[in-house]
Amino acid sequence: MEKNTHKVLALKYRPKNFKELIGQDIMVETITNSIKLNKLPNAYLLTGIRGVGKTTTARLIAKALNCNKNFLKEENCDCSHCEEITNSKHLDVLEMDAASRTGIDDVRELIESSKYNPTSAKYKVIILDEVHMLSKQAFNGLLKTLEEPPTPRLKFIFASTEIKKIPVTIISRCQRFDLHRVPIKNLLENLKKILKIEKGKISDQALILIAKAAEGAVRDSLSLLDRAIVSQEVEEKEIDETSVRKMLGIADRSKILNLLSWVFRGDQKKSILQLREMINEGIEPKNFLNDLLEIIYYIQQKKNIGN
Repeated sequence: MEKNTHKVLALKYRPKNFKELIGQDIMVETITNSIKLNKLPNAYLLTGIRGVGKTTTARLIAKALNCNKNFLKEENCDCSHCEEITNSKHLDVLEMDAASRTGIDDVRELIESSKYNPTSAKYKVIILDEVHMLSKQAFNGLLKTLEEPPTPRLKFIFASTEIKKIPVTIISRCQRFDLHRVPIKNLLENLKKILKIEKGKISDQALILIAKAAEGAVRDSLSLLDRAIVSQEVEEKEIDETSVRKMLGIADRSKILNLLSWVFRGDQKKSILQLREMINEGIEPKNFLNDLLEIIYYIQQKKNIGN
């Protein structure tokens, strides 16, 4: 039986260095400068919506701190430390999901292990993903260790999508970085670059739709591109805007304009028929409302400008 070597695009094109991390230029500059000057915080706190690169950034920081070469200058470092961190096999870089280890006992075990120096790397790095899921007692247990680490060679990196659930006492002991939604222009450039490598056939208008649907999340845009490429390979034709609209459950703009036209005319019966037709085609309510509001906004702007 032939071994399946397919790798989803979100993992295949995960950034291997800070240069590949798109849309987070200010954060990258601040972090790289602090590493160059050797002015490192005891703990980093990375926050932002899903898919913007929090866990990826945490791994890149771990690589930069422990690289045998100069990670900030190397395009794709292949030293033993970077290789092991990429494959999540490094003994001194512990990556844990806080959602599955929320209690004080888990944190106590973590604190005990943090007392020991790293075995082979320069720094012991503890990455806690979805850190907002920790219990109140677990957060309290971390306070002393964050403020006064048992060894200067210990660094914490926290990642969270819900910063409001993290106690202020924890936030104040971390260097906080807010990862922003990636602009559609940057997402589009990234999608085109990957599409060229994958030799896919998708129209520019279809790619724009995918970039918009991702709502600023790089991972979401790659997952949607993956679906589109699979559809293109199955159907053996270029994927156009109509195909992507069906895939995403987005209504044809002309149908939304028709619906607005009937609404403005006060024709309730035809308005409901048009809406029912779009629902039967599988339109997503959220996408429909976004498109409707976007068109109303354009109409309002055109009216205000007076053209």
